[in-house]
Order: sequence, then structure tokens, then C-alpha cells
Amino acid sequence: MDEQAFSGCMQRMAAGDRDALREVYEAYLKLIFSVCINQLKNKEAAEDVASEFFIRLFQSAGSFRDNGHHKAWIITIAKNMCIDYMRKNGREMAVLDEPDDEDRTREVSMESAGAAPMFHSSDGPGMAEETLNRLTLEKAMELLSPKEKEVIDLKLTAGFTFKEISELLGMPQGTVSWHYNEAIKKLRRYLQDG
Repeated sequence: MDEQAFSGCMQRMAAGDRDALREVYEAYLKLIFSVCINQLKNKEAAEDVASEFFIRLFQSAGSFRDNGHHKAWIITIAKNMCIDYMRKNGREMAVLDEPDDEDRTREVSMESAGAAPMFHSSDGPGMAEETLNRLTLEKAMELLSPKEKEVIDLKLTAGFTFKEISELLGMPQGTVSWHYNEAIKKLRRYLQDG
């Protein structure tokens, strides 16, 4: 969505047009969720904040001032909402993120028995492989620095160009490209060694 289309949607939202909200939601849900998951490291919390983001965007549409950088603006709002969420729920989130004894026992038994018991023949042959690939990739992502994760998310999940990421993060395009390439090297090494 370009600047003019976003500005038009914000004007329509200010007038109460829910279709305009749907357009913005469809265009930016992946980006906002990516920002939230990157900040909060918790899927449920990220979903909560992303949902709240669009509600607040609709409610405050009348105060939007077009400065020509709407993507940076919405990312900043999402990050600030994540910070607020962590301040409000920080202690609760820390408890939720810690695996309990049952989770640890399940992990140990899965390691000793292999991953196959997680899947049933009715899941289909692709289901097990897809889940294992996703788990492997999630583990590989833990090797990345926060900046590398952010660049990877913006490039692969949200589909931004290096130039757009450079503008959003306020860093030189060469640095963005370097973070991306370093992240890809780390991910390849992990996936080849694993």
C-alpha cells in the first residue's frame, strides 16, 4: 500500500468506514504481527497486541498526519504498544515463557523416543515433515541477533525491499544487506549441520 492509499484509508476510517480498516488490516497484518512477535517473543501476546493495534488505529484515525512515512509510523506505534504491554504484563509474560516440569518431561521423552510419536498416520506424510521443518527453522532463528531477526522478518515475512527496511530501521542499506546476509549464512550453517 502506497502513501496515498494509506492516507485515503485513514481519512475513510476517521469517517467510520470499516472497509478502509479491512484494507489496512489485510495490507499490514503480517508486518504488525512480525514486529510484535519480534518484540514480545510470545505468540499469544503478539496476537493480542496486533489485534489491539488495529482497533487503536481505527479509533485514532482522525489524528493521523501524513508525513510520507506511514510504514515507519505504524511500526513505531506497534513497537510502543509492545513496550507498554511488557510493562503492564512483564512479570506474567516471564512466567508464561518458562517451560513447566510437564513441558520439560515431554521434551526429554520426545528426544529419547524421537519426534515420530507427535504425529499420527492420519496427519499425512507432509504434516510431520512440515512441522519438523518449522521447528528446525524456529530453533535456527534463535541463533540470530535481534537486528538480524528484525531484518529477516521484514524481508521474508513482510516482503520489504532492502531500501524500505533501511528507511524503516533508520540504518544504511548496506548495513541492512549485511545483517540479512549474515543471518542467511547462520541459518544455512545450522540447517546443513543439523
